[in-house]
Amino acid sequence: MTIDLYDFLGLVGVVFTIYNYARLQWQRDYAKKLRYSVGNFLGATLITVSLLDKWNLAAFVVNVIMALISAYGIYRCLKYRSKQKAPVTIQKIILSQEFG
Repeated sequence: MTIDLYDFLGLVGVVFTIYNYARLQWQRDYAKKLRYSVGNFLGATLITVSLLDKWNLAAFVVNVIMALISAYGIYRCLKYRSKQKAPVTIQKIILSQEFG
C-alpha cells in the first residue's frame, strides 16, 4: 500500500486536529492560546488540501469553516497580545526598582 502526497498531508492534518482536541479535553491546553488556533488552522487546511485529490463536499465545507474560525481565533490572539504589551517607560522601570 502506498500513500500519495495528498493522503499524507490529510493524515498530518488529522494528527494536528486530533492532538489539539485531545489536549483541550485533557486540560493540557487552553483554547485562547495561539498554538491551539494555529494547530486547528493547519489541521483543517491540510485536510482541505488532501481533498483536492479525492473530493468530498461535506468534508470540504467542515474544514473550510474550521479553518476560517481558527483564522479568526489567531487574529484575536494576536490582537489581544498586542494590547497586553504596553511600552516600557522610565517611570515603570523606576517604580519596579523601588517597590520590587
